[in-house]
Amino acid sequence: MLKYRLVLTARAVEEIQKTIYYYNSQQKGLGSRFYTDLKKQVSSIRHNPFCRAIRYDDIRFAMLDKFPYAAHYNIDGNSIIIQGVISTHQNPDTAWIDR
Repeated sequence: MLKYRLVLTARAVEEIQKTIYYYNSQQKGLGSRFYTDLKKQVSSIRHNPFCRAIRYDDIRFAMLDKFPYAAHYNIDGNSIIIQGVISTHQNPDTAWIDR
C-alpha cells in the first residue's frame, strides 16, 4: 500500500485556525471538536485518497461529519495536498477565485 504524504497549504492552515478560533468564541471546546472532526476526515483521506469523487478541476473534497465544512484536496503523486477547509455556506466560486 502506497504511503501518502500530507501537505497543508498556508491558506488551509489559516482557514483551520480561524475556524477553530471562531468556534471557541461561540462555545468553549467547540473549536477542539471541530478540529477532531477534521482530523478524522483527513485520516480517512490518507488511508484512501481516491474514495472521494473529483468535484471540479482535480479537486476532491471530504465533508466533515458534524460541522458544515469540507476539506478540499488534490492528489499529486504520493502527496495529498489540502488546498482549503471551507464552509459549505460559502459560495465555492468566490472561495476559489484567488487560489
